Amino acid sequence: MVKLKKRFAAAALAATMAITGLPVGETVTVNAECLDGLTDLGRQVAAEGCVLIKNANQVLPLENGVSISVFGRAQCNYYKSGTGSGGDVKVPYTIGILEGLRKNPKVKVNEELAKVYTDWVADGHGFDNGGGGWAAEPWFQAEMPLSQEVADAAKAKSDVAVVLIGRTAGEDKDGANTAGSYLLTDTEKQMLKTVSDTFEKVVVVLNVPAIIDMNWMDDYDVDSVLYTWHGGMSGGDGAADVLTGDVNPSGRLTDTIAKNYSDYPSSPYFGRTDYNYYVEDIYVGYRYFETFAPDAVAYPFGYGLSYTTFETSAYAVTESDGYIHVFTTVENTGDRAGKETVQVYYGAPQGTLGNPVKELAAFAKTKLLEPGESQDITLSFRIADMAPYDDSGATGHDSAYVLEAGEYPIYVGNDVRDSQLE
Repeated sequence: MVKLKKRFAAAALAATMAITGLPVGETVTVNAECLDGLTDLGRQVAAEGCVLIKNANQVLPLENGVSISVFGRAQCNYYKSGTGSGGDVKVPYTIGILEGLRKNPKVKVNEELAKVYTDWVADGHGFDNGGGGWAAEPWFQAEMPLSQEVADAAKAKSDVAVVLIGRTAGEDKDGANTAGSYLLTDTEKQMLKTVSDTFEKVVVVLNVPAIIDMNWMDDYDVDSVLYTWHGGMSGGDGAADVLTGDVNPSGRLTDTIAKNYSDYPSSPYFGRTDYNYYVEDIYVGYRYFETFAPDAVAYPFGYGLSYTTFETSAYAVTESDGYIHVFTTVENTGDRAGKETVQVYYGAPQGTLGNPVKELAAFAKTKLLEPGESQDITLSFRIADMAPYDDSGATGHDSAYVLEAGEYPIYVGNDVRDSQLE
């Protein structure tokens, strides 16, 4: 048994008492096995949330027994979370990506290179907290300039380079279109160039809170790119599970990665302090890109690769009791076990109000499917949820949700662009 004693802020008093039934400051006894279970669950969530963007030449998963060199100061300062209240949570430990790889018996980490980074951080380049205070730390930590000599020494000891890039963001600190936030810094670009020029196999791991500019992928010869996000205190273990193939990636993008920052319709107005201008109207995120700017998309909403392949088909679409039911079958057609994320979208007639070309209606993840194994999944959503809101009375129904007459196509696939008419 483990005893925990917490002091809560006054603002959390009512919520604390409602949840626990105890006054603030009381000692709560928690079963140690429960804590272990939550840690395991956190590791699983971190792994299954990773999104594989690119995997040329099947460099991932890393081969059993391979020697790797880890570049990037994010190996010393892993971002488990962003700023604000979430970042202020005190945890007993944090497993970064380097630690997760060290613990994994499938790979051998180049410790000489790791020491180069550790020594550099200790030599006057420690974590910059911005002087302390609420969300004071900068979006990124200064990257170590990488010399060709260090890169060559690493190449002599390892077969694969793993490059880590880290970012923070959060409450009172949204990302910005600046170097060190949405954009890479010059030092990070120099690191990517040196590593990609030196190594034949390069994996880039993004320890970031949200999508960043991806145009650098056209400038440097990297094989694989993996978004690991902020994985919490067990995030490094989860990331290592995916990198080594202990877990097959099944996460999907929750936003569209556009080719350029200026492609986002809200970009000219983002960060204003005098007023908010919601120029997107109802066409938020992927709804805008799929309807008006499909050519501006680099990676679509819902996108994500796997180490295996799947075939998804819908064998029936029915209506009953105010719901649409989509019956699908997912088969693992590859040679590795994995999970697929099935997504159902609907279209709508333009009518009087206008509608996006596609909108997400339902999604589900399969169980772990072995090669050749299949699973039937039924995805359902309310017909009423397809009705847009008439705030002007254009349809004759002011301030009401109105489902206009017409055809509503149903699409099934593994991202908004890949989904097929069913």
